[in-house]
Amino acid sequence: MRIGIVGGGISGLYAGSILKELGHEVMIFEASDRLGGRIHTHTIKGKKKFVELGAAEIHGRNALNYEMLSHLGHLLEPINGNEYLWLDQKLKDLDKKEELPENIHSLFTYFANIQREEFDGNITRSLKNLGMYDLSIRPILDGITSEYSASPDKIHASSLGEEEWRWTSGHRNFFSYGKYADAIDFFEEKLKDSITLNAPIMDVNYSDDGVILLSRDGKTNQFDKVILTTSLGVLKKEKINFTPSLPDTHLEAIQKLGFGKGRKLFIRFDKIFWEPETSEIIGGKKCPLYLIRPAQPKTICAYVMADAAKDFNQMLDEEVAEILLHELDEMFPDVNVMMHYKDHYGKDWTSDPYFCGTYSYSKKDSLKYRKQLKQPIQDKVFFIGEALNDNGHASTVHGAMETAEELARLYFNDK
Repeated sequence: MRIGIVGGGISGLYAGSILKELGHEVMIFEASDRLGGRIHTHTIKGKKKFVELGAAEIHGRNALNYEMLSHLGHLLEPINGNEYLWLDQKLKDLDKKEELPENIHSLFTYFANIQREEFDGNITRSLKNLGMYDLSIRPILDGITSEYSASPDKIHASSLGEEEWRWTSGHRNFFSYGKYADAIDFFEEKLKDSITLNAPIMDVNYSDDGVILLSRDGKTNQFDKVILTTSLGVLKKEKINFTPSLPDTHLEAIQKLGFGKGRKLFIRFDKIFWEPETSEIIGGKKCPLYLIRPAQPKTICAYVMADAAKDFNQMLDEEVAEILLHELDEMFPDVNVMMHYKDHYGKDWTSDPYFCGTYSYSKKDSLKYRKQLKQPIQDKVFFIGEALNDNGHASTVHGAMETAEELARLYFNDK
């Protein structure tokens, strides 16, 4: 069978690898000049050092990417360390509970038990309903929900709870001392004769027998079946035309599912001026979440998501870095942070036309719409990717990979 795959991210490459092993003829069309999608390892010129501008963590020992990276020889270690809160103009260790107000304890307890949440409304309203919300906790709350790439005003409480309840890959997160892009290189080697870069697909025509893909340069290719792995952001922006139009069920799902906004900015220094065991700083006014990992020493990653990303809309990395350096200077008043600044590396995922955002998040009835979007159209057009994972692993690399496995198992085992 001749199969076209739109998108050279992890789900497209993994699906292509599986289908090729099953004996199908596969062609992958990647819109940009690189493979990997939201896996984007940037190697610092002239150095062996690197930063992960996209996906960086492995969520659980049972995750497919844990197995894959282990197979590739990566040293994977659990993310440990101390979380600090920027609270009352001071950095406070989250483990020193006696120094924290009761409303902060309650907030973290709420998220520790989020799988039990049943409130039919957004997280902010749920917290207000429980008498737990006031403006003093908002920066901390925004820092916590940065993980979901969305504001607490947009994340649906019970939908998030249901998805978290379904999570099975393990609750310890890991980082790698190796490059995430090694996984992309592995699949590229297996599929190198089946990949076309710089080939944005403009139209998917499934009106007759088979499916015809029209690329931006005017070339057409015909397939028996086509798999779309493009980001939900691209689908929301209608950057690909479908002939005929997608069924109403698919259009509804695309509209109803949430898709986050955000960027990452790595700021490198000439020394470590924070506590050596620090893993996170939560609650900044400009950036609610800063991440620190041993794989990138002397580096702080600003995880700028949701409303924080909106505040930096259309700004250059240089401008964002200057603002965040001033915020870090406030957090570390005994250190002249600017004096220790070396350089920065960033990626604005929202402004990238091939992604238009970061990853999906839980809105009302998310599981229903994830299932709805991945239903085959005339047994010819299929969608996969993190936003279509309905077993609790949406928004993750391994969640995207699971949808590729599921697709191959259900629809492509018989040649």
